[in-house]
Amino acid sequence: MMIKKRLSKLRALMARQGLDAMLITLPANRRYLSGFSPDDTQLGESSGALLIAPAAAVLLTDFRYRLTAQAQAPCFEVVVYSRGLAHSLGVLLNELRVKRLGFEAEALLFGQHQRLSEALPGVSWQPTLGFVSELRKFKDASEIKATEASLALMEAVLAQVMAGPLVGRSEREVALEIVRRIEDAGGEGPAFPPIVASGPNAAEPHAEPGPRVIAHGETVLFDVGAKVDGYCSDISRTIVAGGRAADDEQFRRVYATVRQAQLEALDGILPGMLGHEADAIARRIIDRAGFKGKFGHSLGHGVGLATHEAPSLGPNSDDMLEEGMVFTIEPGIYLSGWGGVRLEVMAVMEATGCRLLGASEGFLQP
Repeated sequence: MMIKKRLSKLRALMARQGLDAMLITLPANRRYLSGFSPDDTQLGESSGALLIAPAAAVLLTDFRYRLTAQAQAPCFEVVVYSRGLAHSLGVLLNELRVKRLGFEAEALLFGQHQRLSEALPGVSWQPTLGFVSELRKFKDASEIKATEASLALMEAVLAQVMAGPLVGRSEREVALEIVRRIEDAGGEGPAFPPIVASGPNAAEPHAEPGPRVIAHGETVLFDVGAKVDGYCSDISRTIVAGGRAADDEQFRRVYATVRQAQLEALDGILPGMLGHEADAIARRIIDRAGFKGKFGHSLGHGVGLATHEAPSLGPNSDDMLEEGMVFTIEPGIYLSGWGGVRLEVMAVMEATGCRLLGASEGFLQP
């Protein structure tokens, strides 16, 4: 029933654009609309596409995924292409009398588009942007439940890692432990490569864990996420290696400012607010504390089947925040040569404001 509702909404969008059919190639959108989710991410290749028309829903894949497709996508006719996607697609488009075919401009590479359009000269290829992502930004109860499960797993794993020894270990060693613990706890794997950044490395928001050894008294910034039932979590915590007894006045001041910015954003973000208005709530706190220009990224972003999706909560965002949207709230301060502090939680927008997803503990008391 859920898949059928999603297809109905997409078909309504297609009708408004005058499209005879829609080709879906982005893996997250393919999963959202069909349930088809083969474990092909490690192969670096596509395992199929969807063709959706007013009276047809077809999943095109190759022989390796035939049984998986039939089991996971019961609402779709499964077509196995033995002579390539273009040939099978051409047969279907002819049978369905498709003249205007929509495709995902953000997903189909130029070379792929060129090859397919040359192989199918009778079809007018119409680029679309955000057709399915517009639907995906509103989460239903089952999606929120999966997100909460992913978040609970990730919070438990990170709490275990932060409680263990950090001093004397490399960033990479700790990051690998996080990946292992996610899988041992039953997660599908990390939602993205874990970030473990210590000391001055934490001044780079997306630092890659490397051979640097964590020293006593340094800040350690974690940015981690897991996947459960395809849904991602995304959280950040910052601590001092060696515990609170090892922190200093600089850390306490920076941490307190970031935490205040996060709490005021959680309390102040309301339905109907635009992304840049939400961002401004936290940014004002950081600027007034004397750290203007040290919060160089957006306040947050949507999370779902992908770690980063709509809506955007940033200084240039006009996305409207509405009920059913799940997003992060992650202010930060980054000081070159010293390090950084980022605190990230996930929330769902409800009628009266943001509801925090996950646990409220895990944060230091300034």
